[in-house]
Amino acid sequence: MKKIFNGLFYFLKFLLFVASFSLTLLIIVQMYNRLGKDVFDSIPVFVPYLCLLILFIINILLRQKSVTKCVFYNITCCLVFGTILVVGLRAMFDSNMILRAQLGRKINFNFFDYFIPFMKVMLYGLSISNFFLMFTGEKKEKKLAKLIKEEDIEQVI
Repeated sequence: MKKIFNGLFYFLKFLLFVASFSLTLLIIVQMYNRLGKDVFDSIPVFVPYLCLLILFIINILLRQKSVTKCVFYNITCCLVFGTILVVGLRAMFDSNMILRAQLGRKINFNFFDYFIPFMKVMLYGLSISNFFLMFTGEKKEKKLAKLIKEEDIEQVI
């Protein structure tokens, strides 16, 4: 059962990553276009996405079992990306937002702009936890292998 949930959340993590990045990109481009800013000013918003993408690629290429087999990390990734999607979709489609109705815009940029620091914190948190899982998982596997060898020796004696 654990393997099934892990596989499901592992696959869902990548789908939600692409969807949340795309929605964030769409909202940020429209917000900066409306404000007359250059799109290159929005690079700090996308740095955490780039960090996560690099770490995901490293995990896939190096087959980091300590990260890919961690159900808690995969569920947390899905929750973070799902939260970003919900906030982005709410900024776009929630007709009950007063500011959106008063200004007559399709997207409530103020609502999404308030969420950007929290989004960056969550994405950097995922990056840091991924980084720590990459290195602590190897130590745990070595300790477990050492314990198994000691137990096998004790059983033989």
